[in-house]
Amino acid sequence: MMTIAEQYQQERGKLELNRCLDWSTFGKEYIAAGETIGPMTVQTWFDMLAIKSPMIYSDEPSIDSMVDYIWRNSKRRTDNKILREWRLFWLQRRVIKTLRNKAEAPALVSVLCEHIKSSLDEFPVDSGGATRRQVNSLPAVSGETSMIDELASRYSIHPNEVLSMPLRRAFALQKTIRISTIPGYKLLEPDSLRAIKSKYLNSINHG
Repeated sequence: MMTIAEQYQQERGKLELNRCLDWSTFGKEYIAAGETIGPMTVQTWFDMLAIKSPMIYSDEPSIDSMVDYIWRNSKRRTDNKILREWRLFWLQRRVIKTLRNKAEAPALVSVLCEHIKSSLDEFPVDSGGATRRQVNSLPAVSGETSMIDELASRYSIHPNEVLSMPLRRAFALQKTIRISTIPGYKLLEPDSLRAIKSKYLNSINHG
């Protein structure tokens, strides 16, 4: 069994590797219910926020939400209505069959959780975010719009190009922009590393 220090180093190594893969020719793919799912894009992330997908908002996602998640990130996703309906039908059948198999179900859930976690690893969280004063008024622009404008303005590209970016790349670039343009801007470590540190501190406090 790994020590907390070993867990930290393993997680850090994984995060560092993923950062390299974000920009290398070696992509990272996931297989879920026989479907190859690639990197989540900014557009897909915003779509899932808009529909409040149970894959993000619930600890117990439905079968339909799992099928929808896999399809939205699938490399075989198509806008052809007939082909889409046919592929979705068989994808749902495969997901149901996998979940009914006690030996295969955990692996499916695990790969989807890992895909979501990996997609959000680079989410920019600044150290002062938790202490900001909350206001009840509706902001003039949404956070999504600010993100698109931030990247489009910095790199002189059309907003639609930002939407098609892999989400991890967009977050990484957003971090870089803020660090280089906002004096004193400090980012927190990824959630997974902070969770391991918290576990270590708890172990010390409780003997």
